[in-house]
Amino acid sequence: MKKNNYKKVVLLGVITLSIIYFYLSAEKRSSLDFNQSFIFNSMKNKTFNIEVTKKHFKVKELKGKVVFVKVFGWDCQYCKKEIPELIQLKNKFRTAFDIIAIESQHHSNEENLNLIEKNHINYHIVNGDRQKHFLDYLKEEYKWEGIIPMTIVIGTDGQVLAFEVGHKSYSLTTLLQTTLQLITKKAVSY
Repeated sequence: MKKNNYKKVVLLGVITLSIIYFYLSAEKRSSLDFNQSFIFNSMKNKTFNIEVTKKHFKVKELKGKVVFVKVFGWDCQYCKKEIPELIQLKNKFRTAFDIIAIESQHHSNEENLNLIEKNHINYHIVNGDRQKHFLDYLKEEYKWEGIIPMTIVIGTDGQVLAFEVGHKSYSLTTLLQTTLQLITKKAVSY
């Protein structure tokens, strides 16, 4: 009889813990479904206020530009390959395009600044250690698994046009040119 009661208590405990776990998981998921605000401070002391909703990222300070929001690492071989192309794109499309790149491999501010100078970076680098909430948002909302490089292409109206993970066979230049053509066609059709 005591064994039977023990089994019932254990079963009831497991069921109760399962309900609590699923309730807390659902609560966490639903909290990310609402509008989010993020503040990015670049290594060169520029602040970006980003409002995100489903499929929209509005970067107030870069309104009217196509923006790449990237997650990268200085030690990632594929990320390193993208750096010269990003520099070229920033130079070529200076008035219509910008880049915010979040360094996710835990380099110190000093290391980031040294690498920015060494690589002649002309776009905005943000220390990823201060962006855990944003990175968690990407994992939850976009099912991003932390693979880098990662690129979010944001149109001039804030719409997310692409969410690209990992190394691609096409170039970032092709991605940007396709985006600009899409925006131009959209503007002409109005």
